[in-house]
Amino acid sequence: MRYLSRVLVVAVGLLAIGGISSSVRANDMLVGSFTLNRPTQWNKTMLPAGTYKFRLVRTQTDANMLMVSGEKQSMDIYVFAQSACETCRNAGLTLEVLGDHRVVTSLTLPGFHVDFSVRGSLVDAKAQADNATPYSEQIDVRVNPN
Repeated sequence: MRYLSRVLVVAVGLLAIGGISSSVRANDMLVGSFTLNRPTQWNKTMLPAGTYKFRLVRTQTDANMLMVSGEKQSMDIYVFAQSACETCRNAGLTLEVLGDHRVVTSLTLPGFHVDFSVRGSLVDAKAQADNATPYSEQIDVRVNPN
């Protein structure tokens, strides 16, 4: 009888571990990657050139968490419910570019669109000093199928 109790406890424990690990994976709404060919400012974080992976994860609040990680730098961004976009099907990063300075201005993912403030950015400061006009650049974002 004692042996049966231990087997039952072990079986329940293994099922619980399996359930927890699958529910953590179920929190990943979108997973993918993108490549920055030059250093790029995203909010207050300067991302060096390189390949980055991202995960959009559900949280227990009305915001989702976008986790961006590269070889040398990582960052987390809250994506609020207001960013939901029923017509957004493609994925991409939009950058504001002036010379060698690049700043992320928006991110579009299937079902989401987020605009980022560039006020006070490196591009704005450089544009005022040089009287130059910034332009937009699109970066492809690869979203892995679920």
